Amino acid sequence: MPFLINDEFVEDDAIAREAQSLRQSFQQIPAEERQRRGLDAEHFEKHLREWARENLIERVLLRQEARKDNEPVDAEAVENAVAELKKRSGEPNRFKAGLQGREELRAEVEDRIRLDRLMGRLTRSIKAPKNREVAEFYRRNRESFRIPEMVRAAHIVKNVDEHTDEETALSAIKQVEAELAAGGVFEELADKHSDCPGSGGALGIFPRGQMVQEFDDVVFALSGNETSPVFRTPFGFHIAKVYEVTAAGSRSLADARQDVEQELSRRKQTKVIEDFVDRLKTQADIRDLVAGTENIVSR
Repeated sequence: MPFLINDEFVEDDAIAREAQSLRQSFQQIPAEERQRRGLDAEHFEKHLREWARENLIERVLLRQEARKDNEPVDAEAVENAVAELKKRSGEPNRFKAGLQGREELRAEVEDRIRLDRLMGRLTRSIKAPKNREVAEFYRRNRESFRIPEMVRAAHIVKNVDEHTDEETALSAIKQVEAELAAGGVFEELADKHSDCPGSGGALGIFPRGQMVQEFDDVVFALSGNETSPVFRTPFGFHIAKVYEVTAAGSRSLADARQDVEQELSRRKQTKVIEDFVDRLKTQADIRDLVAGTENIVSR
C-alpha cells in the first residue's frame, strides 16, 4: 500500500524492495546466531512488511530533516563521492543515463552528506563512557569476552584428488615423515613437498571449528612444539606441527576496554538518533493511500 510522508509519496514497490533487503540480511545470519538472539523465521516473515514500512518512514523523515540544512555542500566532495560510487559499482554504464540521471545521483550524494552532518550534530555532545560504565558493561557481558582455546600451527599436506590417488599421496607423505624423523626441518620440508607450499606451511592462529573436524581432533590434542604422525582428512594426508597452545579464558578489562568503549558509544549514539526519529514521527503527517482515498495513520 503506497503512502505519504509529509506529502512525499512512497510507492508500494519501495516497501517490497526494502522487505527483500531485510530478508536477505536475515538469511545471512547463521542459524546458531539466530537461535542465540531469539530470531524466529516465521515471526520475521509475519512482520517483514511492517518493519520495512517503518524503515522507510524513518529514512524519509531523516532525509527530509537533513534537507532543512541550508549550509552549502562542497561541490568537490560531491564529485569525489560520485566518482567513488561509480568505481565501487563496477558498472560505469549504469550512471550514463543522461543529464537527468547524473543530476539524480549528485542529489542522492548531497542528501547523504547532509544526513551525515545531521548525525554529527545529533551525536557530537555525547560524552565518552565513564570508567564505571565500562567496568559495569564488562562485568555484565563477561561471556562476550571469552577467548576459545587456540593453537598456532602449520602443516604438510599431500592431497588426494583427481590427480593423485590414495596410495600415491600416502607414499609421498610417509617419505616426508621419514625425512622429519631423520632430522629434517619441518618448515623447509613443507615448502619443498607440501601441496600447499609457502610460509613453511603456516596456518596461523585458529580456534576449534575453523578447520575440518579431523584436523581439529589432531592439532588440539598436541602440545606446543609437538609434531603429529600422518593423519587423514577429507582433503588428503597431513602432518601437523603445533607451535603454541593458548588455553580458553577471558580477555581482561584492560585488553577489552577499547571495544567496550566503542560499543557503549555506539549504543548512546543509537539511542540519541532513535529518540530524535521518534520525535519526528510524532510531528509527521503520514497517510496511507487506499483506492484513491487517504487514510490518516499518524500525525
